[in-house]
Amino acid sequence: MSEVGDLISMNSELEQQEYKRNATDEIDWIEITQLHEATLKISQNCFEFKKLCVALIGVAAVALGKLTSNNLDPSYFIVPLLISFGFWIADFTAYYFQRVTRRRMNTRLQAIANRNEVTDTDIRPVEASWISSMFNLSMTLYFVLMTLSVLGLVLLLKGVIS
Repeated sequence: MSEVGDLISMNSELEQQEYKRNATDEIDWIEITQLHEATLKISQNCFEFKKLCVALIGVAAVALGKLTSNNLDPSYFIVPLLISFGFWIADFTAYYFQRVTRRRMNTRLQAIANRNEVTDTDIRPVEASWISSMFNLSMTLYFVLMTLSVLGLVLLLKGVIS
């Protein structure tokens, strides 16, 4: 029984090699840590963009009510459309750079793995494109707000609502 235990122990030692950081690995780990912090900050900003967009549309609606003496006006639809559009641009730009930092992190992780001859990693490449950043699921709020704004404006201009 002791021979089986020795074989299992020896096999485990062969599979798990000791990791000794070198100077290049240290530099890469520092960069990965910085990129990770930047990615988290960008992610928090994207969520804040959505909250600010909704809040600003609410404030604009109240202000427009006062400015138009509560009469339905095209500005009720144009202002939210412009606000949503502006925040969408800011949000997809931030999302794009979040993807770029994740791609860079994975590049550094793969470099560390390659230098240390680690072959069984699951480090996948991260795609970063402007188009996929513009039209990803996290942008749904802006699309809904812009669609409602355009729909409301069309209905107002056609005389369906007044």
